[in-house]
Amino acid sequence: MTDRMFARLRPDELDELAEASYRRRRREDLARTFSSTRNPAPAPRRPLFLLATGAVAAVAAGAVVVSTGVLSGTPAGDTPPVAASSTPGSTTGGTGASPATRIDARSFLLAAAATALREPAATGDYWYVRQRTTHPTSHLPEEFWTEARKLQLQEQAEVDRTGAEDDELVAINEKYNKKLENLRKSIQPDGPPYRAYIVESEERWRPKRIGGTYRVKSSDREVVFPSPQDEAKWKEEGSPKLAEDKPKSVDDNLPRPLSIPNMDITMQNVGDLPTSKKALAGRLRAQFAKLPDPHKEFDLYLWQTTVDLMTAPTTPGTRAAIFRILADQPGITSHGEVEDATGRAGVGLAVESDDGYEFQLVVDEDTAELLEYSVAEKDEDTVRVTFEEFGWTDKLGRRPQR
Repeated sequence: MTDRMFARLRPDELDELAEASYRRRRREDLARTFSSTRNPAPAPRRPLFLLATGAVAAVAAGAVVVSTGVLSGTPAGDTPPVAASSTPGSTTGGTGASPATRIDARSFLLAAAATALREPAATGDYWYVRQRTTHPTSHLPEEFWTEARKLQLQEQAEVDRTGAEDDELVAINEKYNKKLENLRKSIQPDGPPYRAYIVESEERWRPKRIGGTYRVKSSDREVVFPSPQDEAKWKEEGSPKLAEDKPKSVDDNLPRPLSIPNMDITMQNVGDLPTSKKALAGRLRAQFAKLPDPHKEFDLYLWQTTVDLMTAPTTPGTRAAIFRILADQPGITSHGEVEDATGRAGVGLAVESDDGYEFQLVVDEDTAELLEYSVAEKDEDTVRVTFEEFGWTDKLGRRPQR
Protein backbone atom coordinates (compact mmCIF):
# COMPACT_ATOMS: atom_id res chain seq x y z
CA MET A 1 0.00 0.00 0.00
CA THR A 2 1.13 3.54 -0.60
CA ASP A 3 0.95 4.16 3.15
CA ARG A 4 3.88 1.90 3.77
CA MET A 5 5.81 3.51 0.95
CA PHE A 6 5.14 6.94 2.35
CA ALA A 7 6.07 5.84 5.85
CA ARG A 8 9.46 4.83 4.53
CA LEU A 9 10.13 8.00 2.59
CA ARG A 10 13.29 8.06 0.60
CA PRO A 11 16.21 10.34 -0.16
CA ASP A 12 15.44 13.47 -2.10
CA GLU A 13 17.18 12.57 -5.35
CA LEU A 14 14.68 9.78 -5.94
CA ASP A 15 12.06 12.45 -6.52
CA GLU A 16 14.09 13.78 -9.43
CA LEU A 17 14.33 10.32 -11.01
CA ALA A 18 10.61 9.76 -10.63
CA GLU A 19 9.70 13.17 -12.01
CA ALA A 20 11.85 12.58 -15.09
CA SER A 21 10.07 9.29 -15.74
CA TYR A 22 6.67 10.89 -15.18
CA ARG A 23 7.29 13.67 -17.66
CA ARG A 24 8.54 11.21 -20.28
CA ARG A 25 5.44 9.06 -20.28
CA ARG A 26 3.03 11.95 -19.60
CA ARG A 27 0.48 9.59 -18.08
CA GLU A 28 -1.78 10.06 -15.07
CA ASP A 29 -0.29 11.23 -11.82
CA LEU A 30 1.41 7.90 -11.17
CA ALA A 31 4.81 9.27 -10.37
CA ARG A 32 3.65 12.31 -8.43
CA THR A 33 1.17 10.55 -6.24
CA PHE A 34 3.64 8.15 -4.66
CA SER A 35 5.37 10.94 -2.76
CA SER A 36 6.41 12.51 0.17
CA THR A 37 4.47 14.54 1.81
CA ARG A 38 5.45 17.12 -0.12
CA ASN A 39 2.98 17.21 -0.04
CA PRO A 40 2.62 15.35 2.20
CA ALA A 41 2.98 13.06 3.00
CA PRO A 42 2.49 10.65 2.22
CA ALA A 43 1.92 10.23 0.62
CA PRO A 44 1.36 5.71 2.45
CA ARG A 45 -1.46 7.50 3.82
CA ARG A 46 -0.44 10.68 2.29
CA PRO A 47 -2.35 13.79 2.71
CA LEU A 48 -2.49 16.09 -0.24
CA PHE A 49 1.18 16.02 0.15
CA LEU A 50 0.80 12.62 -1.17
CA LEU A 51 0.91 14.31 -4.50
CA ALA A 52 4.40 13.18 -4.64
CA THR A 53 6.63 12.00 -7.25
CA GLY A 54 6.95 8.49 -8.24
CA ALA A 55 7.59 4.95 -8.69
CA VAL A 56 11.27 5.00 -8.07
CA ALA A 57 10.88 7.67 -5.45
CA ALA A 58 8.47 5.76 -3.33
CA VAL A 59 10.55 2.68 -3.08
CA ALA A 60 13.78 3.69 -1.55
CA ALA A 61 11.56 4.21 1.35
CA GLY A 62 13.10 1.42 3.32
CA ALA A 63 16.37 3.23 3.04
CA VAL A 64 15.49 6.08 5.30
CA VAL A 65 13.21 4.91 8.06
CA VAL A 66 14.17 6.88 11.13
CA SER A 67 12.45 7.58 14.40
CA THR A 68 12.27 10.81 16.29
CA GLY A 69 9.69 12.32 18.56
CA VAL A 70 10.37 15.70 16.97
CA LEU A 71 7.68 14.99 14.44
CA SER A 72 4.80 13.71 16.47
CA GLY A 73 1.72 15.53 17.61
CA THR A 74 2.07 15.51 21.38
CA PRO A 75 -0.86 15.13 23.79
CA ALA A 76 -1.28 18.37 25.70
CA GLY A 77 0.82 18.34 28.84
CA ASP A 78 2.99 15.38 27.78
CA THR A 79 6.75 15.70 27.58
CA PRO A 80 7.97 15.14 24.01
CA PRO A 81 10.71 12.51 23.65
CA VAL A 82 12.92 14.94 21.72
CA ALA A 83 13.30 18.66 22.25
CA ALA A 84 10.97 20.66 20.03
CA SER A 85 13.85 22.84 18.95
CA SER A 86 15.36 19.89 17.10
CA THR A 87 13.03 20.61 14.19
CA PRO A 88 12.61 24.25 13.18
CA GLY A 89 9.00 25.31 13.40
CA SER A 90 7.96 22.27 15.43
CA THR A 91 5.88 22.90 18.52
CA THR A 92 5.40 19.88 20.73
CA GLY A 93 4.61 21.46 24.05
CA GLY A 94 1.20 21.30 25.70
CA THR A 95 -1.51 23.55 26.87
CA GLY A 96 -1.27 22.30 30.43
CA ALA A 97 -4.36 20.11 30.18
CA SER A 98 -4.17 16.69 31.75
CA PRO A 99 -2.98 14.00 29.29
CA ALA A 100 -5.47 11.65 30.94
CA THR A 101 -8.36 13.61 29.47
CA ARG A 102 -9.44 11.73 26.36
CA ILE A 103 -12.02 12.30 23.69
CA ASP A 104 -13.91 9.28 22.43
CA ALA A 105 -12.96 8.75 18.78
CA ARG A 106 -16.41 7.70 17.54
CA SER A 107 -18.20 10.53 19.32
CA PHE A 108 -15.73 13.06 17.97
CA LEU A 109 -16.05 11.76 14.40
CA LEU A 110 -19.84 11.99 14.49
CA ALA A 111 -19.62 15.51 15.88
CA ALA A 112 -17.10 16.40 13.15
CA ALA A 113 -19.57 15.15 10.53
CA ALA A 114 -22.22 17.54 11.86
CA THR A 115 -19.69 20.38 11.89
CA ALA A 116 -18.59 19.67 8.31
CA LEU A 117 -22.19 19.98 7.11
CA ARG A 118 -22.39 23.50 8.50
CA GLU A 119 -19.46 24.73 6.43
CA PRO A 120 -20.52 26.67 3.32
CA ALA A 121 -19.84 25.20 -0.11
CA ALA A 122 -17.47 27.17 -2.33
CA THR A 123 -15.84 27.00 -5.75
CA GLY A 124 -13.16 28.66 -7.85
CA ASP A 125 -10.69 28.08 -10.69
CA TYR A 126 -7.78 26.70 -8.63
CA TRP A 127 -7.64 24.61 -5.47
CA TYR A 128 -4.85 25.97 -3.26
CA VAL A 129 -2.92 24.13 -0.54
CA ARG A 130 -0.03 25.41 1.57
CA GLN A 131 1.76 22.87 3.74
CA ARG A 132 4.88 22.45 5.82
CA THR A 133 6.56 19.04 5.57
CA THR A 134 9.31 17.29 7.49
CA HIS A 135 10.59 14.02 6.07
CA PRO A 136 13.74 11.93 6.44
CA THR A 137 16.59 12.00 3.97
CA SER A 138 19.94 10.26 3.67
CA HIS A 139 22.90 9.88 1.37
CA LEU A 140 23.25 6.77 -0.77
CA PRO A 141 26.43 5.93 -2.74
CA GLU A 142 26.65 6.29 -6.52
CA GLU A 143 26.50 2.51 -6.78
CA PHE A 144 22.88 2.67 -5.64
CA TRP A 145 21.93 5.43 -8.07
CA THR A 146 23.52 3.63 -11.01
CA GLU A 147 21.49 0.51 -10.37
CA ALA A 148 18.36 2.50 -9.48
CA ARG A 149 18.44 4.23 -12.86
CA LYS A 150 18.70 0.85 -14.56
CA LEU A 151 15.62 -0.33 -12.69
CA GLN A 152 13.78 2.82 -13.69
CA LEU A 153 14.56 2.22 -17.36
CA GLN A 154 13.33 -1.37 -17.02
CA GLU A 155 10.11 -0.15 -15.48
CA GLN A 156 9.59 2.42 -18.24
CA ALA A 157 10.24 -0.23 -20.88
CA GLU A 158 7.62 -2.53 -19.35
CA VAL A 159 5.06 0.27 -19.20
CA ASP A 160 5.71 1.17 -22.84
CA ARG A 161 5.66 -2.47 -23.94
CA THR A 162 2.42 -3.38 -22.19
CA GLY A 163 0.61 -0.08 -22.61
CA ALA A 164 -0.37 -0.39 -18.95
CA GLU A 165 -2.92 2.04 -17.54
CA ASP A 166 -4.27 2.92 -14.07
CA ASP A 167 -4.33 -0.16 -11.79
CA GLU A 168 -1.87 -1.98 -14.06
CA LEU A 169 0.56 0.90 -13.59
CA VAL A 170 0.21 0.59 -9.83
CA ALA A 171 1.03 -3.14 -9.98
CA ILE A 172 4.10 -2.54 -12.17
CA ASN A 173 5.31 0.17 -9.80
CA GLU A 174 4.91 -2.04 -6.76
CA LYS A 175 6.99 -4.77 -8.40
CA TYR A 176 9.82 -2.38 -9.18
CA ASN A 177 9.49 -0.71 -5.80
CA LYS A 178 10.30 -4.04 -4.16
CA LYS A 179 13.34 -4.45 -6.39
CA LEU A 180 14.52 -0.98 -5.45
CA GLU A 181 14.07 -1.60 -1.74
CA ASN A 182 16.03 -4.85 -2.00
CA LEU A 183 18.78 -2.96 -3.81
CA ARG A 184 18.97 -0.39 -1.03
CA LYS A 185 19.13 -3.09 1.63
CA SER A 186 21.95 -4.86 -0.18
CA ILE A 187 24.01 -1.67 -0.28
CA GLN A 188 23.03 -0.22 3.11
CA PRO A 189 21.78 -3.22 5.16
CA ASP A 190 21.89 -1.41 8.53
CA GLY A 191 20.19 1.75 7.29
CA PRO A 192 21.75 5.22 7.22
CA PRO A 193 24.51 5.91 9.78
CA TYR A 194 22.82 9.13 10.98
CA ARG A 195 19.41 10.79 10.96
CA ALA A 196 18.61 13.88 8.93
CA TYR A 197 15.44 15.59 7.72
CA ILE A 198 14.37 17.88 4.93
CA VAL A 199 12.01 20.58 6.17
CA GLU A 200 10.23 22.69 3.57
CA SER A 201 7.15 24.70 2.77
CA GLU A 202 5.18 24.13 -0.39
CA GLU A 203 2.25 25.75 -2.17
CA ARG A 204 0.17 24.02 -4.83
CA TRP A 205 -2.45 25.28 -7.24
CA ARG A 206 -4.52 22.54 -8.89
CA PRO A 207 -6.72 23.66 -11.79
CA LYS A 208 -10.40 22.83 -11.84
CA ARG A 209 -10.47 22.68 -15.64
CA ILE A 210 -8.80 19.98 -17.73
CA GLY A 211 -5.68 21.42 -19.36
CA GLY A 212 -5.30 24.20 -16.80
CA THR A 213 -1.88 25.01 -15.34
CA TYR A 214 -0.80 23.04 -12.28
CA ARG A 215 1.79 24.87 -10.16
CA VAL A 216 4.05 23.75 -7.31
CA LYS A 217 6.11 26.35 -5.46
CA SER A 218 8.66 25.43 -2.79
CA SER A 219 10.34 27.65 -0.20
CA ASP A 220 12.22 27.65 3.12
CA ARG A 221 13.92 24.35 2.32
CA GLU A 222 16.62 23.14 4.68
CA VAL A 223 18.28 20.03 6.11
CA VAL A 224 18.15 19.60 9.89
CA PHE A 225 19.57 17.01 12.27
CA PRO A 226 17.62 15.80 15.32
CA SER A 227 20.76 15.72 17.50
CA PRO A 228 24.35 17.05 17.56
CA GLN A 229 25.52 13.44 17.37
CA ASP A 230 23.74 12.92 14.06
CA GLU A 231 25.26 16.06 12.60
CA ALA A 232 28.71 15.04 13.85
CA LYS A 233 28.38 11.63 12.20
CA TRP A 234 27.31 13.30 8.96
CA LYS A 235 30.46 15.41 9.05
CA GLU A 236 32.57 12.31 9.73
CA GLU A 237 31.09 10.82 6.56
CA GLY A 238 32.38 13.81 4.60
CA SER A 239 29.26 16.02 4.82
CA PRO A 240 27.58 14.52 1.73
CA LYS A 241 24.84 16.50 0.04
CA LEU A 242 21.46 15.45 1.45
CA ALA A 243 19.07 17.63 -0.55
CA GLU A 244 19.19 17.89 -4.31
CA ASP A 245 18.64 21.25 -5.95
CA LYS A 246 15.23 21.63 -7.52
CA PRO A 247 13.24 24.42 -9.16
CA LYS A 248 11.53 26.84 -6.82
CA SER A 249 8.43 26.74 -9.00
CA VAL A 250 7.21 24.26 -11.61
CA ASP A 251 4.22 24.64 -13.96
CA ASP A 252 2.67 22.01 -16.23
CA ASN A 253 -0.73 20.99 -17.56
CA LEU A 254 -0.59 17.21 -17.09
CA PRO A 255 -3.76 15.48 -15.86
CA ARG A 256 -3.66 14.03 -12.34
CA PRO A 257 -5.90 11.77 -10.26
CA LEU A 258 -6.52 12.54 -6.61
CA SER A 259 -4.14 9.77 -5.56
CA ILE A 260 -2.76 6.38 -6.57
CA PRO A 261 -5.38 4.43 -4.56
CA ASN A 262 -8.13 6.55 -6.14
CA MET A 263 -7.14 6.90 -9.76
CA ASP A 264 -10.72 7.56 -10.86
CA ILE A 265 -11.19 10.64 -8.64
CA THR A 266 -9.97 13.90 -10.18
CA MET A 267 -10.34 17.64 -9.70
CA GLN A 268 -13.14 17.52 -12.24
CA ASN A 269 -15.30 14.99 -10.38
CA VAL A 270 -14.25 15.16 -6.72
CA GLY A 271 -17.11 17.56 -6.07
CA ASP A 272 -19.60 15.00 -7.39
CA LEU A 273 -18.77 12.25 -4.87
CA PRO A 274 -21.71 10.79 -2.89
CA THR A 275 -22.86 12.67 0.19
CA SER A 276 -24.51 9.72 1.95
CA LYS A 277 -22.50 7.35 4.12
CA LYS A 278 -23.84 4.24 2.39
CA ALA A 279 -23.21 5.44 -1.16
CA LEU A 280 -19.72 6.79 -0.46
CA ALA A 281 -18.72 3.65 1.46
CA GLY A 282 -19.90 1.50 -1.44
CA ARG A 283 -17.84 3.47 -3.92
CA LEU A 284 -14.73 3.31 -1.77
CA ARG A 285 -15.15 -0.43 -1.14
CA ALA A 286 -15.39 -1.02 -4.89
CA GLN A 287 -12.24 1.02 -5.51
CA PHE A 288 -10.37 -0.75 -2.73
CA ALA A 289 -11.24 -4.15 -4.22
CA LYS A 290 -9.39 -3.18 -7.42
CA LEU A 291 -6.10 -2.40 -5.70
CA PRO A 292 -3.36 -4.94 -6.51
CA ASP A 293 -1.66 -5.25 -3.12
CA PRO A 294 -2.43 -8.75 -1.76
CA HIS A 295 -1.78 -7.57 1.81
CA LYS A 296 -3.88 -4.44 1.62
CA GLU A 297 -5.83 -3.31 4.66
CA PHE A 298 -9.12 -1.49 4.15
CA ASP A 299 -8.79 0.58 7.31
CA LEU A 300 -5.48 2.00 6.06
CA TYR A 301 -6.86 2.61 2.58
CA LEU A 302 -9.80 4.44 4.18
CA TRP A 303 -7.42 6.44 6.36
CA GLN A 304 -5.39 7.61 3.39
CA THR A 305 -8.50 8.35 1.40
CA THR A 306 -9.74 10.47 4.29
CA VAL A 307 -6.58 12.55 3.97
CA ASP A 308 -7.09 12.81 0.21
CA LEU A 309 -10.70 13.93 0.50
CA MET A 310 -10.15 16.29 3.44
CA THR A 311 -7.44 18.17 1.52
CA ALA A 312 -9.35 18.29 -1.77
CA PRO A 313 -12.36 20.40 -2.83
CA THR A 314 -14.98 17.91 -1.68
CA THR A 315 -18.46 19.11 -0.74
CA PRO A 316 -19.54 19.53 2.90
CA GLY A 317 -21.80 16.48 2.43
CA THR A 318 -18.95 14.27 1.25
CA ARG A 319 -16.71 15.38 4.12
CA ALA A 320 -19.51 14.59 6.56
CA ALA A 321 -19.98 11.16 4.96
CA ILE A 322 -16.30 10.26 5.28
CA PHE A 323 -16.34 11.16 8.99
CA ARG A 324 -19.40 8.94 9.50
CA ILE A 325 -17.72 6.06 7.67
CA LEU A 326 -14.67 6.42 9.90
CA ALA A 327 -16.88 6.45 12.99
CA ASP A 328 -18.05 2.93 12.11
CA GLN A 329 -14.53 1.54 11.72
CA PRO A 330 -12.92 -0.45 14.56
CA GLY A 331 -9.39 0.27 15.69
CA ILE A 332 -9.45 4.07 15.58
CA THR A 333 -8.17 5.59 18.81
CA SER A 334 -8.17 9.11 20.16
CA HIS A 335 -5.06 10.83 21.51
CA GLY A 336 -7.17 13.59 22.97
CA GLU A 337 -6.11 17.18 22.50
CA VAL A 338 -2.80 17.60 20.66
CA GLU A 339 -0.98 20.43 18.94
CA ASP A 340 0.21 20.50 15.36
CA ALA A 341 3.62 21.84 14.34
CA THR A 342 2.33 25.43 14.34
CA GLY A 343 0.82 25.14 17.83
CA ARG A 344 -2.81 24.89 16.72
CA ALA A 345 -4.95 22.71 18.97
CA GLY A 346 -6.85 19.76 17.56
CA VAL A 347 -7.96 16.23 18.32
CA GLY A 348 -5.51 13.46 17.46
CA LEU A 349 -7.00 10.33 15.85
CA ALA A 350 -4.86 7.31 15.05
CA VAL A 351 -4.91 3.87 13.46
CA GLU A 352 -2.14 1.25 13.36
CA SER A 353 -1.09 -0.95 10.45
CA ASP A 354 -0.28 -4.64 10.77
CA ASP A 355 3.44 -3.91 10.46
CA GLY A 356 3.62 -1.48 13.37
CA TYR A 357 3.14 1.95 11.83
CA GLU A 358 0.78 4.48 13.33
CA PHE A 359 -1.02 6.99 11.14
CA GLN A 360 -2.35 10.07 12.92
CA LEU A 361 -4.67 12.86 11.89
CA VAL A 362 -5.07 16.10 13.80
CA VAL A 363 -8.55 17.55 13.22
CA ASP A 364 -9.76 20.98 14.31
CA GLU A 365 -12.62 20.49 16.77
CA ASP A 366 -14.37 23.74 15.82
CA THR A 367 -14.20 23.52 12.00
CA ALA A 368 -13.61 19.77 11.33
CA GLU A 369 -10.68 20.77 9.07
CA LEU A 370 -7.60 18.56 8.80
CA LEU A 371 -4.65 20.34 10.43
CA GLU A 372 -1.95 17.72 10.18
CA TYR A 373 -1.08 14.22 9.08
CA SER A 374 1.79 12.13 10.42
CA VAL A 375 3.28 8.65 10.15
CA ALA A 376 5.01 7.05 13.12
CA GLU A 377 6.91 3.86 13.82
CA LYS A 378 6.97 2.61 17.41
CA ASP A 379 5.26 5.74 18.66
CA GLU A 380 7.73 8.10 17.02
CA ASP A 381 6.91 9.99 13.84
CA THR A 382 8.98 9.66 10.72
CA VAL A 383 6.95 12.05 8.58
CA ARG A 384 4.87 15.09 9.46
CA VAL A 385 2.79 17.24 7.12
CA THR A 386 1.05 20.32 8.46
CA PHE A 387 -1.68 21.91 6.34
CA GLU A 388 -1.41 25.62 6.94
CA GLU A 389 -4.08 26.77 4.46
CA PHE A 390 -6.29 25.48 1.68
CA GLY A 391 -9.22 26.75 -0.31
CA TRP A 392 -10.42 28.02 -3.68
CA THR A 393 -8.86 30.93 -5.54
CA ASP A 394 -9.66 32.38 -8.96
CA LYS A 395 -6.13 33.25 -10.01
CA LEU A 396 -3.01 31.09 -10.41
CA GLY A 397 -0.37 32.17 -7.90
CA ARG A 398 -2.88 33.88 -5.59
CA ARG A 399 -3.93 32.63 -2.15
CA PRO A 400 -7.61 32.31 -1.18
CA GLN A 401 -9.26 35.54 -0.11
CA ARG A 402 -10.55 35.33 3.46
